[in-house]
Amino acid sequence: MMKSTLCCYMMLFLCASAVAYQQPEPEQVLKDSDQTIDVSNTVQDQAIAQRLHNILTSSGQFKDIEIRVEEGIVFLSGESQSPEYKTWAEKLAQRTEGVIAVINQITVSADNAWDLQPAVDETVSLYHDFVRTIPKIMIALAILLITWLFAKLTFAMASRVLSQRIKNPFVMRLMARSMALPVVIIGLYLVLQVTGLTKLALTLLGGTGLMGIIIGLAFRDIAENFLASILISIQRPFKINDYIKVDNTEGVVQSVTTRGTVIMTLDGNHIHIPNATIYKNTIINVTANPKIREQFTVGIGYDDGIAKAQQIAVDTISAHPAVLDDPPAQVLVDNLGAATVNLVVYFWVDGVKNSTSKVKSAVIRLVKRAYDEAGISMPDEAREVVFPEGIRVWTEDNSGQAGASKTPDEPLNNEAEDNLSNQEMANIQQQAEQHQLSEQGQNLIQDDL
Repeated sequence: MMKSTLCCYMMLFLCASAVAYQQPEPEQVLKDSDQTIDVSNTVQDQAIAQRLHNILTSSGQFKDIEIRVEEGIVFLSGESQSPEYKTWAEKLAQRTEGVIAVINQITVSADNAWDLQPAVDETVSLYHDFVRTIPKIMIALAILLITWLFAKLTFAMASRVLSQRIKNPFVMRLMARSMALPVVIIGLYLVLQVTGLTKLALTLLGGTGLMGIIIGLAFRDIAENFLASILISIQRPFKINDYIKVDNTEGVVQSVTTRGTVIMTLDGNHIHIPNATIYKNTIINVTANPKIREQFTVGIGYDDGIAKAQQIAVDTISAHPAVLDDPPAQVLVDNLGAATVNLVVYFWVDGVKNSTSKVKSAVIRLVKRAYDEAGISMPDEAREVVFPEGIRVWTEDNSGQAGASKTPDEPLNNEAEDNLSNQEMANIQQQAEQHQLSEQGQNLIQDDL
């Protein structure tokens, strides 16, 4: 009997020990809020759940959201698009009145590469933004139209006033546009203000300095030619139909545009020279002064009288009607050659009325005839000459004169020299009128025609 009782006690002890050392179940981690638990004035659990559910649903960032509140403990479940929204929901529940603790069971959904909903939402948002900006766009267009009308009116009034004081049409239009420029700037500023892009415009202007430098370097030649065209139009170093020489090129000026100066050479070729090249180089305006000096060299023998030869050349040249008396012609000794004394003949010609090349040709012929008649020799350079057939000798005739043929008379001008008039310029002008360039800007000095 005692053994039975002892066995029963032993079994009870073992059962009690097993119960005492049984592994406890894991507890869920709770996050308490900072609020003090108020027993006398509590908020109903249903009201807390309803309030949180309305807020999270309105945010649009949760899917299948469920909220359960028991004795102030909030249980959150559902699906969120990012961990940030999950944390935000938890903090929101903690700040809610009457919440003692929060158990956040919201899961974060994995991103779907083929989910087009964000793109659709962004497109809808852009559409709504565009609809809201339509009134601003209409007002901006109206301001642009008014600005254009005011700028055009300002330009017309400025052109009317400046045309009476400035004869150059290019400079007049440039100054008129400068007066209309402030109107355009004010209008653009108002448009930016209405559309709310003022800060953006200032940012672009301030942040694109490097780009402005790059563009300035790229278009440096264009700007340089434009400024040179303005200076040429103001200073007028030449006029239309003037014969100029610049940068190893010479010809008759046809037009001056903002890009360059077009001249026609005596060969009939159009040459387009950049205005910057013309302005930075030496310009020789041949027709600016109609008096043009020509010269040529003639050699006489050492046995001839130099003073006599000089006087004969001066008298012959001065007698020619195409040679000007003022300044007078001159014949000067230039150098002593191997077989001749070289004289340089200077004379002046009216380049507008007469052709300098034709007059020079006629004068050389007449000087040569005068020297032949006066018996002044014009030998070639000394050299060895071989006469394989011997030398023919003429004897004096009864009159005592040498048997040499008499020098024929030379007219003032022959058929080759025509009438000495300057036809080259007229021919060039006629060709320029008949063969205009297909692409020409506005002539900046056309008022000289």
